[in-house]
Amino acid sequence: VLSGDFFQLPPVADRDKKGVPIPATLAFEATSWPKCVGSPVMLKKVFRQKDQAFVDMLNSMRYGNLDPGIISKFRKLQRQVKYDDGIEPTELFPTKSEVRHCNAVRLRKLEGKSHPFRAIDIPGRDDKGVPFPKRKVDSSLNRLVASQLVTLKVVI
Repeated sequence: VLSGDFFQLPPVADRDKKGVPIPATLAFEATSWPKCVGSPVMLKKVFRQKDQAFVDMLNSMRYGNLDPGIISKFRKLQRQVKYDDGIEPTELFPTKSEVRHCNAVRLRKLEGKSHPFRAIDIPGRDDKGVPFPKRKVDSSLNRLVASQLVTLKVVI
């Protein structure tokens, strides 16, 4: 079973050794996609949102049909959110450098002693069977005990 929201943003393109962007590839662009997946099924009923006007706004965004009226409606939804439970929301960033910067800034704000953790990773292969360069795998993590943390590891 394969599922996913293919209206989401595509992956951020990586760069080669010279800094030239390597085109990002999407799963459904693979030559094996038609053979492996067959006919796609599009689900039409939205269960997460009950407000049909909001669902229509989201669908307009997914299809890239944002007129000034819809943009204005989205902007009206902006607000400062207050979290009383002390748990901060997860932040998502489009590039690894932004993630590293955010992690470094937040780590400097925390009190206590930092503990380095060394990882022993064996990189796999990319979607074309080419070995994934070891230099692209972070092998060190600095963490403070009791810092709010979610660590995700992508296994290729």
